[in-house]
Amino acid sequence: MKLKYVIGILIGLLMAKFLIPLFRFDMPMGYDPGIYRYLFIQYADALSVFSMPHLAPWAGEHPPGLFVIGALFMRLGVPVDVVIGFVWNSIPIVLACVLAWVTAKRKGNTIGVAVVCMALISQAYFDGFYAMYYKAYVALIFTCFTYFFAEKFSPWFLLTALLTVAIHHQTGLIMAIALGIWWILQLPSQWKNPLYKRYTIGIVCIVIIGFLIYLPHFERVFWSPLKSIFLLRGDNAPAGAFPPASFYITTMTLLLTVGVFGFVRSFRVEQGSLWQISVLACLLFIVFRLVFYKRFFLHFDFFLLPFAAEGLIWIWQAAKSRFVKGGVILLFCAQCVMSFHTMILRQPQVPREYIEQVEALQFVVPEGDTIIALENVSGTWLLGWLPNHTIGAPGLFEYPGWTYDEWALFIDGSASNRKRLLQGMQGDVYFFVGPFFSQFYAERAQGVLNDPCLEHVPNAQLLHSICSS
Repeated sequence: MKLKYVIGILIGLLMAKFLIPLFRFDMPMGYDPGIYRYLFIQYADALSVFSMPHLAPWAGEHPPGLFVIGALFMRLGVPVDVVIGFVWNSIPIVLACVLAWVTAKRKGNTIGVAVVCMALISQAYFDGFYAMYYKAYVALIFTCFTYFFAEKFSPWFLLTALLTVAIHHQTGLIMAIALGIWWILQLPSQWKNPLYKRYTIGIVCIVIIGFLIYLPHFERVFWSPLKSIFLLRGDNAPAGAFPPASFYITTMTLLLTVGVFGFVRSFRVEQGSLWQISVLACLLFIVFRLVFYKRFFLHFDFFLLPFAAEGLIWIWQAAKSRFVKGGVILLFCAQCVMSFHTMILRQPQVPREYIEQVEALQFVVPEGDTIIALENVSGTWLLGWLPNHTIGAPGLFEYPGWTYDEWALFIDGSASNRKRLLQGMQGDVYFFVGPFFSQFYAERAQGVLNDPCLEHVPNAQLLHSICSS
């Protein structure tokens, strides 16, 4: 009975931690809400005519799994802002509960409950939510089920593994590495088992299906990342939007300590489990600083949570002194307070007023016309909240297709340079000059704002090109 009360309190704290930001700001956190909103809308529209959406190469490289699931909800009447709002804020809660349930089935209810404790105090777990790694969290839910079913040799693991691969590249990669190694380790004891042979064929089929899903974007999804692993390491590798490892060592001392302790101690009971292999696979990316290695802090922390829970429970049960137990409680409370304090400090990338300004542009610029952001923040927000317009921006977007030198000419060049670039564009073209434009370029922005080819649109942070053909 006491365990039920503890579970209720912990889940209540988890709900507070991940739902409070939604009600505080009434908008999603993270760097990519606009991209998610845009893709959910595109897939929902395509689903209405039973087809796949026609996407630009950068958008097509996103695995379709999550967006198909979200589109199904939207076709049932769930608004897109709920899908990227309340539904997203609930996903980390669901994931923690799924991990706790799977751990409880493997290690007992007490350790399962301790997993929720670890998720509650984990800074990396919240930072992944703050960065809005939507695909990663949903894929990890299916990874938990994949490991659970695979260890029982249930055929359901084939479906959940396929869903993992179809939802997120990196999570699918870690799962594939762990499952592949674990499957090979089972060969000596299972090679005569007919189920093992059938499932091996099924795994091969999943690999083929996953390859076919990403084949249209082979260069971006396969070849470029593969080259990057060998060519971009250490300081040359793009790290990803996560704090450095030292930050987590400082803010997650308790969790990491009991996690490493529990991980090492687990080898006394089992060797080569899916969970052990997953921890080591994530650590490989982090230690050797491979492409986007900081993003693997989330996965490393996640797969370490069950070991941290196991280590904490062992220390608690082994401790005979009330002083030691009291110290553990104080450390846990301090870690929890620190985690909630960081939650309060984290804020959305843009204020709610910014979104309202972007949404208002739909009443100023006709659908189908072009709006171009001149810095690399506003583009994704314009894309998400103006899905029926043509959106351009430097970096991610293929439109307008300018090189780096041409973007530099447009910002810092002469009026004649800008006129030449504008004459190469078709139709009505608008430039968004919101707060990020002025913040990013400062005095350099004046050349664009005073250009004779660009007219200020009344009551909107837009410049309209009168020199486009």
